[in-house]
Amino acid sequence: MIPFTTLLTQPKHAWGDLSASVDRHPRAFVPLWLALPLIPAICLFIGTTQVGWRLPGNDQTQYLSASSGALLALWCYLGFLCGVVIMAYLVRWVLFRTESRPDIGRSMAFTTTIAVPLMLAGVVALVPSRWLMLLAAALATACSAFLLFSGLPVFMHLRQRKAVFYAGCILGFGFLALLTTAFAFLELWGQSMAGSGEYLEQ
Repeated sequence: MIPFTTLLTQPKHAWGDLSASVDRHPRAFVPLWLALPLIPAICLFIGTTQVGWRLPGNDQTQYLSASSGALLALWCYLGFLCGVVIMAYLVRWVLFRTESRPDIGRSMAFTTTIAVPLMLAGVVALVPSRWLMLLAAALATACSAFLLFSGLPVFMHLRQRKAVFYAGCILGFGFLALLTTAFAFLELWGQSMAGSGEYLEQ
């Protein structure tokens, strides 16, 4: 895999090397895809069960119970995994008329790479502050968008003008898809905890 900093400082060169690496080892992205979502999941568990948070107008620190926090972390992990898969199929769908339409493995490698900033930003879940998490999410989204626009023409062998159009489509549809996925998994977590009596601890 290409060092993440190289993707930001020398994107064209880094994406070219990454493309060649995926051609040689099509499944090399799988360990990264499985491991990186552990970062936000574990940090979220620690932040919600050990650090806690305060609601506006309430000075009392709130915590999730261990079982509720573990379930939330599990849904967070599965949500990131599913989000990358959904984005991979979305990339294939957007590029269905191009000559270099990727197979699902190549598309997964691409979406795993552009999702790295979002997963690394999950570290801020150690301190469940609403404003800190919003700031981290905004910065990570901007970074992922940069990787998308810089990487699509190189990784998918597209002309620059067409790549900008396709990247815009992926960004728009992808944002809606990821929001839907996030709300779906939050709803599943809420339904799992309903009536359990172990939702919050003070």
